[in-house]
Amino acid sequence: MNKRDPEYDRFGPWVIEISDEDPPPPIFLPYLTREETPLLSVKIPRKIERRNANPGMNLYDYLVTLYEEDVVILQRVEADVLSHNFYYRDVKYLRQHESLLKGILHLAMGEKSFDLPFNTVSAGLMLKVRDLIRSRYVDGYARVEMAEDVPLAEDELSFFFTHLLEEQKARNPQIQVLASQVDTAIATHETKAWRRVLLGMIRKTLLESLHLTNGRELKIISREKIYKYQWQTIHGKDICTIPIENITAVNWEADAQNTAVLNLHFETAGGTVSYAMMRDNGTLPSYEHFLAGIGQAEESKTSLQV
Repeated sequence: MNKRDPEYDRFGPWVIEISDEDPPPPIFLPYLTREETPLLSVKIPRKIERRNANPGMNLYDYLVTLYEEDVVILQRVEADVLSHNFYYRDVKYLRQHESLLKGILHLAMGEKSFDLPFNTVSAGLMLKVRDLIRSRYVDGYARVEMAEDVPLAEDELSFFFTHLLEEQKARNPQIQVLASQVDTAIATHETKAWRRVLLGMIRKTLLESLHLTNGRELKIISREKIYKYQWQTIHGKDICTIPIENITAVNWEADAQNTAVLNLHFETAGGTVSYAMMRDNGTLPSYEHFLAGIGQAEESKTSLQV
């Protein structure tokens, strides 16, 4: 009788937390030499359908282990393993993108960034990974002066974003709303007739976003795209968290294609994160004031009058 393979028996599209029942994949074992007990360790499966998997096969692409002060990512490349080690402070921002069953956790760093793929059935476990990193990459950073919570009119947010905001406040009652952008048809704000007709035909819509802070980070919740067109269906969400200390510049830029839109760029050593908001958005003046008060480079103290 063939010996059973427990890892194969429990294999699926989900991320699994390492435990006695779910040990590290064999290919990674030679690299696990530290005696320190990790805070959390998870294995991320390779993208392969269950029916195409076989006992004894290398079934996992990543082993992500979080220790008290640093993170180790072991990455399978064919039959080889690459080992990456970095401190929490090396992570300049985090971005978790989810659309239907596909998820990506992006760890943005200066020289090397990681995109950790996962099936969204494992979103809860990946949230645990993200929150452990967040609890440490801002450790010791000074809290900036909190702005007043921006009041949102009734029905200003969609049902989906209203639920997300309630979820955020339940997890962190101190979090405050800095700004919000509702779904907006671009054509209704264009001054040129031909552009109103064109954009109206394709129904170009600026999608909603929510900008929050707890005084240490910016948290921006948006859709999977900045814009949508009439032939597109939007299913996903994107949550980006940026330690305020890591923001090197904030730039407001006039959109070259949409005169009623401003582009907002957050620059960090790990790259630039960009969003778009309507020029006439009533929450922008207070948002600009908050961003200018972060005390970063002079580039962050720009004007909305562009």
